[in-house]
Amino acid sequence: MQRRAHVVLAGCAAAVGAAEWLHGNAAAWAWAAGAAGVVAAVLALGRKLPPARTAGAAIACLALGIVLVTGVLEIRRIECCWPDVRAGRMPQDSSELKGALAAAVAEARRLAERGMTVALLPRDVEFERLQDAVRSGSRTPGVERGVAILASDGEPLAWAGRHRFVPARDTAELHAVITPFYVALEARRQTQGGGTAVGTVLLDAAPAAPDRGRAVSARFEQAHGVALRFYAPGLAPHDPDVFDYCPTNCERGDTLFSVEPVAAAQGDAKLAVWRAAALRAAVALGVTLILLLVAAPAGAWRWLVVLVAAWCAASAPLGLPGRAAELFSPAVFYRSALGAFSASAGSLAVLGVVALLAASALWRRGLERRWWHVTGAALLVLAAPYLVRYLGRGIAPPAGGAGFALWMAWEAAVAGASMALILGAAALVRGPAEPARVPWALPVACVWAALAGLAGLWLWNPYGAWPEWYTFVWLPALVGVLVPAPRRWAVLAIATVAGTAAALVTWGAVVEGRLRLAERDAQGLGRTADPAAVALLERLGRTPPAVAPRTPGQLYAWWLASPLAADDYPATLTLWTRTGEPEAEIRLASVDLPPALVAALVRSPETRRGSPRVDRLDRTPGVHYVLLVPLDSGEVLTVGVGPRTRLIPAARVARFLGGELGVTPPYQIFLSLPSHGPPAATARVIWTRAGWSARGERRIEPPGGVRHVHLRVDLRDPWALAVRGALV
Repeated sequence: MQRRAHVVLAGCAAAVGAAEWLHGNAAAWAWAAGAAGVVAAVLALGRKLPPARTAGAAIACLALGIVLVTGVLEIRRIECCWPDVRAGRMPQDSSELKGALAAAVAEARRLAERGMTVALLPRDVEFERLQDAVRSGSRTPGVERGVAILASDGEPLAWAGRHRFVPARDTAELHAVITPFYVALEARRQTQGGGTAVGTVLLDAAPAAPDRGRAVSARFEQAHGVALRFYAPGLAPHDPDVFDYCPTNCERGDTLFSVEPVAAAQGDAKLAVWRAAALRAAVALGVTLILLLVAAPAGAWRWLVVLVAAWCAASAPLGLPGRAAELFSPAVFYRSALGAFSASAGSLAVLGVVALLAASALWRRGLERRWWHVTGAALLVLAAPYLVRYLGRGIAPPAGGAGFALWMAWEAAVAGASMALILGAAALVRGPAEPARVPWALPVACVWAALAGLAGLWLWNPYGAWPEWYTFVWLPALVGVLVPAPRRWAVLAIATVAGTAAALVTWGAVVEGRLRLAERDAQGLGRTADPAAVALLERLGRTPPAVAPRTPGQLYAWWLASPLAADDYPATLTLWTRTGEPEAEIRLASVDLPPALVAALVRSPETRRGSPRVDRLDRTPGVHYVLLVPLDSGEVLTVGVGPRTRLIPAARVARFLGGELGVTPPYQIFLSLPSHGPPAATARVIWTRAGWSARGERRIEPPGGVRHVHLRVDLRDPWALAVRGALV
């Protein structure tokens, strides 16, 4: 017993060290976790053979320490010996690179041959057979590929897989298509009737392109830590690391492309190693905590493991993929009262689970009903509504909109915290004996909570949300679920009341967040200046590109590295010749900056002085700014940005490069036609509720006359909200 407790204590120390290393990347915590893992192993395995669960927990602690220390040493080696590390990567990966490219060529040829065979079949089965051909590829697992059958005039007849562009008519058996955004390998086979079967494999994609991770270069970089840079034949730099790829013999001029392996920068390599080590450590930490929970003696030691696990989950960023990372992001939920446990929806949910476990343990004890127990239960019940409203104010919907998963995470976190309070209050007053029958107060309390929730939907208003007296409407429901009842029915009733309250508060918080987003949008229109945009443009002008970006792809790559792109400013970028003619352009949004207006700024005498500047232009629907950067080549690079508003739609190329959002927009905004004369612009948005929507209005004065900005925030109908509340 004592031996198991000591192993659990050392294991908890190792887990805390691992969590702190994941949180702050301090090497001392990794070494401390490693030492604790060694101590746990010595305590468990030092004498006679321990029980299997104790040995398993000790081995897991030791493995966790090894993972952490190994990651720290690898990071340290990159910091101190980067030239040697970089030199050691390059020769090792050249043969792997040739193998990866050869596999891509073989896969493209296989797809073309399958397409040639499928072209002999009836038209109604071609799509299905081509899809089978794409799915059956094993030479390049995980790499994006496609196949198409073209008619003699180049018109696509059937296709499968993914195609970044329509294959062009060509007679070459192998051909590399190199664009500013993509590098694709195409293999061709002739079909009956003069058509062509084309197999395509994606070799590379620009960082701005969507789904870049399925390119051959991205998979190679992920596996070996070496990026690939492709060049058209004859355009590669003269460097010993560059080699020409030829299907037969390069001496006869059959070069498809040139490729240069580029080792990652020291910072990027260090970050990649840390991410890999953090992922391994997170998995090892989860396994360790589970085994410690199994090995811990019942009682205080097991509760210690639960608390340590809760701390690890709340404080350590475990690198969740995609939108799951929002669950532990303070950007969408934050309250300061409970520190790390209320810094995100995921952390609050973890705290709620622990509190529910504690309340359940208190329930099972069957305490005698004392006056101080009743007093404590009354305080918990009175605190529950205010706690729910306080936590609800921490919900911050993202500007792009909140998806179903994030909405449910908010509800579950708030419901778990409130349910823990109510269950704890019920445990204090239930008494030592559990009733056999369900009291009438339980269903009445559930019905009352449902009616109170529906009333809250109608009572809500854009100013102040709910009246102060509305909080006390929930007290009968809260008191009703405290009546002693069988545990199963009591928990169900408490969950119903807490879930209903959480669903209502989450709905109100999300609506208020949408109102703030819409109001911020409207406040930035008209003649309102944007000092942040000016500062970011000036910073961008101080770091011009080393080489003039002469293609839309190069313009976009330069723009993507700026903070303006991260903040979703609508923009248009243009490279102008010495004579003031546009040479390359990419319009990412429909900003009100006609080319003639920008050309006049480019040709102005002030631009010829050679220093970057930012000009302000009062346009519709708000203030626009134009950055003019004279380059050493004599050309001028301009960046025009407009106000961040949903009134300015993104261009088709921007939607393609950035990807479409999979959530409903948080609000709608409209701009009226101009009207001359009074009334003048208003400083704030006036909100009114109209049925199941909130409508706002503000007047602005852009050039051309006064306009009305109309805002609409959908409140959703009660049935959709009832479904989400029931799911909690």
